[in-house]
Amino acid sequence: MSQFGMQMPGGRQNRGSSPDVYTALMFLGVVAMGVAVGMLWVAGSKVSPDGMPFSIQDANRIELKVDK
Repeated sequence: MSQFGMQMPGGRQNRGSSPDVYTALMFLGVVAMGVAVGMLWVAGSKVSPDGMPFSIQDANRIELKVDK
């Protein structure tokens, strides 16, 4: 019967998959994680000795830069 375009009663049309709620929540989580990493990068560069967030403070002498 499918050659005549007939379908079974109550059957659904076949559609491609679409994003659902879980996909949207995952996207929102990735965006929130990116914002958090950016904020930590800025905070780390403010307290690091030479302005790079990956540099480590000396254990015996800790310096804090003050922005005015």
